[in-house]
Amino acid sequence: MSVVDALGKTCPQPVIMTSKELDALAAAGRSAEAVEVLVDNMVAVENLKRLAGSRKRGVEIAQEEPGARWRVVIAGGEPGDETPAEPFEPSCDIPLPAVAQVAGKVIAVGSEFMGRGDQELGSILMKGLIYAFANADTPPAKMVFFNGGARLTCEGSVSLEDIRQLEERGCEILTCGTCLDFFGIKEKLAVGGVTNLYALSEIFLAPEGVVSL
Repeated sequence: MSVVDALGKTCPQPVIMTSKELDALAAAGRSAEAVEVLVDNMVAVENLKRLAGSRKRGVEIAQEEPGARWRVVIAGGEPGDETPAEPFEPSCDIPLPAVAQVAGKVIAVGSEFMGRGDQELGSILMKGLIYAFANADTPPAKMVFFNGGARLTCEGSVSLEDIRQLEERGCEILTCGTCLDFFGIKEKLAVGGVTNLYALSEIFLAPEGVVSL
């Protein structure tokens, strides 16, 4: 049995990790093998149940620690069952349905945090959304980071690996040079290139459309 350790992972990471594992097993001719997933939140449990249903797989759920840890086992399938029977979108606290609509668009990130209010929650939501972009079928064409968002492309960023993955998949990554200078972090830039306000104005006025976070 294959095991996916998704403990400590926020939505949509557990379901994406599991979906990739199911696809990898199918590609290796091991689609009959069950997959055990370890998670620590009910959102992940519900999403894994829906993922199993979309692939016509049975699912068993065991709560190992009350309110803290679950073991979800997705049963093996038969050859030919690898393709989901219906479209599947994880249900999270972040607007994942919009992820499918950003292909070819420009994403403007002006903060380390998503939304207003609690910054810890905002950081979790932003990390989850960038992860979702990095694992979307078609990534955005370009992502520009400015103001506080400039910190996300620098050393120590919790989203650095996901942003690097986006760049590897063809998404252009640009960070405001004025912002990097203002925060004194220009030497810490770890992914993508530097842009200026004139170039940003052209990007924001381009006909492709800009999605602001």
